Amino acid sequence: MYFWKCCRDTRSRFIFFLIVITAVGVFFPIILVPIDVRTGDVVRLWSDVTDVLGILCSILALLAALSMAAPSIGQEFKEQTLGFLLTRPRRRRYWIWTCWAVGACELGLVVLIAVVATVGTVSFISGRVYTWRLLVAILPMFIGTVAVYSLTYLLTVLTRSSEQGISYGMGILIIDLFIPLVGLYWHVHLSSVMSFIIAGCRWTASPKLAFPLGQLAIYAAVALAFPLAAQLVLERAEA
Repeated sequence: MYFWKCCRDTRSRFIFFLIVITAVGVFFPIILVPIDVRTGDVVRLWSDVTDVLGILCSILALLAALSMAAPSIGQEFKEQTLGFLLTRPRRRRYWIWTCWAVGACELGLVVLIAVVATVGTVSFISGRVYTWRLLVAILPMFIGTVAVYSLTYLLTVLTRSSEQGISYGMGILIIDLFIPLVGLYWHVHLSSVMSFIIAGCRWTASPKLAFPLGQLAIYAAVALAFPLAAQLVLERAEA
């Protein structure tokens, strides 16, 4: 029952980002394909497509991650409905993980549609598939996006407010995006969630690049650690 409540609460956000990210995945390849096909540069075409996924679609997916965390347990605190939930014959971990799983699944569908729409469009218009490895872009995009979602989810529980949680999450995300620039200034390689996603997407069209497997494992661990922390917070909280 609570699963469907969470689906209903996030339905409008989910549909909005699904439509927007599909439009981006279809529209930009339509612009890129004629330009690169005329020059006969197929490699350049598919490299440009990875940038569409790694930059434009990923930005939308990260914004979706922030938005999907809004109707969370933190909102239940604010609306003073958590006390009612906790009287149900369920452990507190159930409410945390059910709500988190709904958002994660919806983000998975958003990322899947983004990649499939982009690959399908460029393949249809260009008349060929340069590499099926581009579908692997689903993995870094999903893991990176869920890591941001999990962080924001935890913040909404800590602050007991979806608005404050999203605000703090967006602030941390913006700081994170500037981390590579700090690394360039100090001549040190530093990674952000966006640079991780871009690296994973660009690997799909360039066999010379290494897949960021280590970062993938780290962000996957982070994506699970934050809801676990939210569970610990809720188990010690007074409704």
